[in-house]
Amino acid sequence: MLKFCGLFMALFFAGFSAQAKHNGDHPLSPEDWKEVMEKVVLLEDSGLMPTLLPIIMSNRDALQLTEGQISSFRAWRKKNYTDVVNLMNEILEKKVQFRSEALSPDIPDDHLFALQVQIQEMQRRLLKLKLSCRKLIMTTFTDDQWENFSFVVADNPRLASLLSLSQASMLDQDHSH
Repeated sequence: MLKFCGLFMALFFAGFSAQAKHNGDHPLSPEDWKEVMEKVVLLEDSGLMPTLLPIIMSNRDALQLTEGQISSFRAWRKKNYTDVVNLMNEILEKKVQFRSEALSPDIPDDHLFALQVQIQEMQRRLLKLKLSCRKLIMTTFTDDQWENFSFVVADNPRLASLLSLSQASMLDQDHSH
């Protein structure tokens, strides 16, 4: 029964793995960005850092992005998007493998530790890519765009709660100085 459950979970997640949609030179349409966002959300739990670029691009009018910013974000996506999605897929597959094998009495602890190390290394590589996107966003956004971004994020329950925690943490730091 346990093997059946593990196999079912592996097939379930494999069926939901997202493929990188865009490798060409042409820009993604708003509909394409929506599809990208939906696929990336499925993979969101594979890393520590939230995925921001699809949200930013799907709200580029509300954020009043300049053509230069849009071009910079598209260039980042063209260079990194496939790697980000592939890493997210690999991490989820390894997590499913880990959970499945953890339930098998035949799997030694050393093997599970080795799998965990692999997962952590992939998460580190994913974080490095996402931090490069964060740096691009932080260096190109204006103060007004950051303010507008908080309104955009408010429509996303997962990110809104993170933003609230971030703002509360900043207030605590201000009061402690």
